[in-house]
Amino acid sequence: MTKNNLEPVKSFWETEACGSHFVQDAIDEKEFYTKYSDYRFKVEWHLPLLVPFESGKGKSVLEIGCGNGADGVQWTKHGARYTGVDLTETAVNATRRHFEILNLPGTFQVENAESLSFDDEQFDIVYSHGVLHHTPHPQKAFQEAYRVLKKGGTAILMLYHKHSFNYYVRILGYMRLRVLLKILARLGKWKDDLKALDNRIKGVRGNQDKSVWQLHYEQFLRQGWSYLKPENFVHHCTDGPECPYAFVFSKSDISKLFSHWQSVEFRVAHFPIKKYRIGKFVPFWIEKFLASTIGWYLFVYAKK
Repeated sequence: MTKNNLEPVKSFWETEACGSHFVQDAIDEKEFYTKYSDYRFKVEWHLPLLVPFESGKGKSVLEIGCGNGADGVQWTKHGARYTGVDLTETAVNATRRHFEILNLPGTFQVENAESLSFDDEQFDIVYSHGVLHHTPHPQKAFQEAYRVLKKGGTAILMLYHKHSFNYYVRILGYMRLRVLLKILARLGKWKDDLKALDNRIKGVRGNQDKSVWQLHYEQFLRQGWSYLKPENFVHHCTDGPECPYAFVFSKSDISKLFSHWQSVEFRVAHFPIKKYRIGKFVPFWIEKFLASTIGWYLFVYAKK
């Protein structure tokens, strides 16, 4: 990986440890981490069901992309020897502080997922939730996960799922249409708007802030119509318009990339309909069914 295509990734994710924007009213650090963990495991209720934290007891676990450390805390509380790494110092420091507040042991360091500094066959489990699709060359990160795993070890990776409602309907349908309408609304003013652009990273995460549509328009001004191509547009539609990379994968894609692994299994999750107004009228069993079939998260369980 060259510095040129890694730097935008680091700059975007350095603005805050992943997920911090979901907690706005904590009175101190301890309350922040408590509220963040509560929020994470409530919205992503599938985590305790699909991530076997208890299997880490007595084992060495490497988490690639440690964020605020909520998952790392679970691995450690279940008896794992935990190492958390991230591309950004922001996330590494956040996770370290989370562990310090809870008086938990762990190792934390800045690492590039595509070129880890660890020796071959060092870990029993490699875990990464929603991270490796954000690196410029995910296949290199997959190879590194394989390299640092002990023989017989397991990789548990969550990647964005191509064959999902979110990808085909929400991103390629609804979101592209809304951005197109924003672009057409400024017809005749594109050149002037381009000259007036502020190129500083705003650091807007997710899609809840109304400013995302303006940021999408600004990205269009920089990149032209190619911005709306599916293979390009998808990068900017889940974690914020300024996110440089967010690849999507199908089960067949992963099966090909992981053909040298001993075994590969899949689970699909995450259809958070309860986040929307209509969601309160939808029975939970329907959300569970949709999540397991056309959900946005593709969990990969690969044994070396």
